Amino acid sequence: MAPGGDANLFQLADGISCHAWNKDRSKLAICPNSNEIWIYSGCHAPDPAQWRKEAVLTEHDMLVCGLDWSPVHDQLVSCSHDRSAFVWKYEAAYRQWKPLLVVLRVTRAATNVKWSPDGASGEAADCALGANCCVAAVAAVAAVQARSSRTDLKCRVFSAHINDVDGPPDAGPFEALPPFGEPLAEFDNASAWVNAVAWSPKGDRLAFAGQGSSVHIVHFGAPGEYPTIQVRAAI
Repeated sequence: MAPGGDANLFQLADGISCHAWNKDRSKLAICPNSNEIWIYSGCHAPDPAQWRKEAVLTEHDMLVCGLDWSPVHDQLVSCSHDRSAFVWKYEAAYRQWKPLLVVLRVTRAATNVKWSPDGASGEAADCALGANCCVAAVAAVAAVQARSSRTDLKCRVFSAHINDVDGPPDAGPFEALPPFGEPLAEFDNASAWVNAVAWSPKGDRLAFAGQGSSVHIVHFGAPGEYPTIQVRAAI
């Protein structure tokens, strides 16, 4: 759909639990509310009847509820209630999607997964201990990319730098990076369950949405400065 254009309704399955587009939106990955992932190509065509289902990925054992397509290296990542994640790479020579299993070491269903902006790492969420976004490593987790949103009404930022993988640390807007898994910041402004969190591409802003119909944007300044928080919308 072109910016500012009208929305169209396409029914590709009876139910869709998650979806992801590739970089140029020529391909679409969906989960039809099952353990399968359907890959469509030719999605630039305005008529979905012209789209081609080029692959059905079936490595997961349970419902797939998280998909993300990296625009950097054109790889798809998926997670499932079976507590695992897969990184999918298309092998043109074989015309097949090759899966790489990622062991998340989580004790509950994996509910969401996202690539980092540089495509070198990612993070997954599970539903353990009443949290709806607990961070676990998908590959090498990028420094300061880890964040969590919980049902205790707080949004937290954790250090996720691994020296052996990420090289010299870049603390970004923070004075220094503590050891892996240690907290960097905590925000309780939502006054409600925090159920969505996202970083800006540059990593200098953090947005989180609360169950109370509010969106908060944290603006990080120079290292050591206290961030400013703006209520962007109350729906």
